[in-house]
Amino acid sequence: MSDLRENGLEIGRGKGDITRFLERLKVVEVVNGVVTLTTLGKTLVSLREWLGHAVYHPLLYQRVPQYRLLIDTVRERDFGVEELHMTVNDRLSKISPTAWLNKVAFKTLLQIAEDLGAVDKQNGVYTFLGDPLVKAVAEYHMKYGIKIGQSFYIARDKVIIWECGKEEPPHNLYRVDIDCVVSKIYSLFESES
Repeated sequence: MSDLRENGLEIGRGKGDITRFLERLKVVEVVNGVVTLTTLGKTLVSLREWLGHAVYHPLLYQRVPQYRLLIDTVRERDFGVEELHMTVNDRLSKISPTAWLNKVAFKTLLQIAEDLGAVDKQNGVYTFLGDPLVKAVAEYHMKYGIKIGQSFYIARDKVIIWECGKEEPPHNLYRVDIDCVVSKIYSLFESES
């Protein structure tokens, strides 16, 4: 448990709702009452060290269908909270006739999306702000690299996803395709189901 706390995944004693939720996301596993990070969980923690909390957005988007539906809906246009809740539930029922989000679960997902910077509420209306991961990846490369034309160049020890860069001799800088970085991170979190 102390390892999880140190890595920013405060989950109590491993018996609560949050632990079960993280298990469903495949971030942690519980074996004989001991909670440990999975390989995916360790990847999440590493990415969070580089990119901040924005990495939770692709995790939730790829692994929580209700979150994806919420984001895709508010991406289309601005909504008041009640209309958004009703629209998300209507679309959810078309996927699975018995599925729905109660108000507490809906508001929790909406608050998470707001905390991650995907949506904003102004005068009771929710607006899509853009993908928080795209913003975080761009900010990371602006901070640790340099943009020349449409390409980012970054030091070897700051490369996040190796497949998305190409070493540029003689200075050992990597030319990075940040769209590739975003795409690969989303792919890392794709659900196995």
